[in-house]
This record gives sequence, structure tokens and C-alpha cells, in this order.
Amino acid sequence: MKRRNQYISQLGVSGRIYGGNFVTEKKLYRIHQRYRYGFDYRDIFNMDMSYAEWLYSHMRMYKDNSVHDDTMATVTFDGKEYTIKEAVDWIIENIGEFIRYDYYLDTHFDYITRYPLIGKIMSKFNPAVRMYLQEYEWLEDNECQITDNFIKAGGLFIEIMQYCWL
Repeated sequence: MKRRNQYISQLGVSGRIYGGNFVTEKKLYRIHQRYRYGFDYRDIFNMDMSYAEWLYSHMRMYKDNSVHDDTMATVTFDGKEYTIKEAVDWIIENIGEFIRYDYYLDTHFDYITRYPLIGKIMSKFNPAVRMYLQEYEWLEDNECQITDNFIKAGGLFIEIMQYCWL
């Protein structure tokens, strides 16, 4: 069973690779795990990406469907004051960048370094791969900043949740 997430797909990430969809073996075992635990081993294969996908899609859904005035309340995080709307937007922007960067590294390794001929074919027929490999310029210098912002976004999410439960 392939998982689909419209928000991750809107980032340009192919549905064939996110959320552990690249794992195709042990289908009966995965079904048993989903029945017993409510999730399967694909969810714990790459915990940081599982968390990033979960947080990104849930923040996007919150933003799209929120009926609250998110500009009234503020939270303070890392010495800065954010309204809930600003915090949600910051989380979405930085988690989205982390997801795109992580999948770009995987795609670049698979289709440029490891299998360049397949990469040329995939770039021709798959717009998501073409976007990653040709149009978006990634710099290794940005990797630390992207990862730091991912960690901060998780902390800001916790700060928002503390406010919401008061």
C-alpha cells in the first residue's frame, strides 16, 4: 500500500520515494504491523524524515483549515517573538526546505552519481527529478543551516503546543 501526502507531493517530491514508499518487500509483515501497532517499520526507518513529513503536512493542513485568529497570540522562541501565524509559516518554510534538501541528496546520489544513464532517462520523463537535478541549485554550505532550522522548527512547534494547552 503506497502512502500519499498531497502536501509533500506539492514540494515536488515523487510519491514513489517519500514516506518509505520505496520499500516494497514484506507486504504481509507490514500489514500485520499496521494492524498490531498502527504503523509499520517504514515509519521508523528514517525518524528525522518521518517527523519532518508529519510536521510539515500537519502544519500545512492547520494553515489551510484554521478557523482561529492566529495573529492575536504570540510565542517567544529563541529570543524572537512570533504570532502563531508567523510561527506556523516559519515552520512550514524551513521544514519544507529540509524535506526538499534531504530528498535532493538521495535523488542526486541515485541519478547522477550511481546511475547516470537512468538519471538522464528519469530527468526526461519525470518532472520532479528534472526539477531537483537541473533547476534547483543546492549548496553543501547550506546543509548545516537547513538542518539547524529543522531542529529549531521542531522546538518552535513545541513552543506553540505549550501555548495552545495553557
